[in-house]
Amino acid sequence: MRELKSFILLAEQLHFGRASRLLNLSQPALTKQIHRMEDELGAPLFERGRHGTTLSSLGKQFLKEARGVVAGFDRLLDSAHASALGESGKLSLGFGFHTLELVPRVIVKLRETSPGIQISLRDMSTAEQTEALRKGELDLGFVRLPAPAEFKLLPVIKDRLTLVSSAAFPLPANATLANCRDLPFVSILEARSPGFYGHVLRLCSKHGFHPRVIQQVPEFTTALALVQAGLGVTVIPQSAGTSRFSGLREHPIRDKDATWTVAAAWRKGDTNPALAKFLAILKAEVKAT
Repeated sequence: MRELKSFILLAEQLHFGRASRLLNLSQPALTKQIHRMEDELGAPLFERGRHGTTLSSLGKQFLKEARGVVAGFDRLLDSAHASALGESGKLSLGFGFHTLELVPRVIVKLRETSPGIQISLRDMSTAEQTEALRKGELDLGFVRLPAPAEFKLLPVIKDRLTLVSSAAFPLPANATLANCRDLPFVSILEARSPGFYGHVLRLCSKHGFHPRVIQQVPEFTTALALVQAGLGVTVIPQSAGTSRFSGLREHPIRDKDATWTVAAAWRKGDTNPALAKFLAILKAEVKAT
């Protein structure tokens, strides 16, 4: 690449003395570089005569390609430098309902400082995020704890199970799961969120019953809509909220086993500069809340 740049400058100056001064090289060193290129190509790039130095036919053709190669190389270096500083690059994030407020805040701040970073977002369950992290499909996810020891973790949010009822199955304000042993349940699909599904079952078992699940759904919003329509009761994360649905009543479950922590998770040893930038902003955001 250094020889290509020397050739381009000499082709523009057509004077070995001026070109060598601009390159901060001795004239013999520049001549040696050009001779080395010509030997490798098998033909002269310059014609030297009484009227000075001119480009050969090969030199004219070679100059067009050489300029493109050097410009591409410089762009590559600039891009790599920006990526190394975390000013550009790619970042793939997994998230769930717990972090619907936190993640957008961090992304907005990241774009303010590093607008060149391309961010992809995927709404996934903890199980899906864990597998995607293992496969290298995600750079960072937000998962329920406990999480596999293979990942670095940063706790970010605490959440709690809350019982939701409607006028169709009225419950007292201080209702607990024990009040629901004979009621129909709407539940999140086990395959969609096995960690959450298992958590609800364990808590119901602690109160001496197995919930009578009459409908499983892929999203909490669907579960709330069905409860609003009178199909049964449901258990959701407190962070999911019910504000979009009228006529629903929340009953926070006070049991200590009804709480859990969500943490940011990423692969140990991951040196992606864009990830480091995201984590720095995330840590500051978590500390401030």
